[in-house]
Amino acid sequence: MKILVIVNDSPWGSALPATALRLTRTVLAAGKTVEAVFFRGDGVYNAIPGRGRDAGTPDLAREWAVLSASGDFPLLVCSAAASRRLDSEPGHGFREAGLAEVFERLTVCDRLVAF
Repeated sequence: MKILVIVNDSPWGSALPATALRLTRTVLAAGKTVEAVFFRGDGVYNAIPGRGRDAGTPDLAREWAVLSASGDFPLLVCSAAASRRLDSEPGHGFREAGLAEVFERLTVCDRLVAF
């Protein structure tokens, strides 16, 4: 089974990005395939390393990059959302992508999970 994960929220806006990370780890541990993780809207803030707003906010960018490298799947940042929200390039392991690439990847997936 292949899944595509979409993350819509910032790491300090809700617990959903951390939940998406845990789900992705679980999917990989079960031997399933992650086609990609797509960060859109405020979710693009997950691609900024060290971007925690307080001591209780984890650095999810680093954790996503490590998981992506070990699971061999891309971390895609919505190019339109990034141009409106980010002052710098996404962190290591992340790259900008448009909706066309996401839709193309979706055609080979069995499941789409959005957070």
